[in-house]
Amino acid sequence: MSLLTPMTHPAPSLRMTGPPPEVLDEIAAAWERARAPLSDALELCFASAPDIGRAWGELRLTGGDVVARIPASEAIAIACGDGETTTDARR
Repeated sequence: MSLLTPMTHPAPSLRMTGPPPEVLDEIAAAWERARAPLSDALELCFASAPDIGRAWGELRLTGGDVVARIPASEAIAIACGDGETTTDARR
């Protein structure tokens, strides 16, 4: 006959730690770039359709009218300061 002994494991920390402070700083900086008006009084916005698994960017006039829809990758590049905004062709 063997005796079973209960195994104890340390309880996981209930405190949510989240990303490190430097990552939060980078996220905040990207958010500010995305929210800041772009050249020609444009704003960069993000939109999505979760039911079909799609996301995209929109360049809008300060009043809110959509000037162009752009791929998510292009919108992210603009938000990171690596992309350019061109509104010659409406999409």
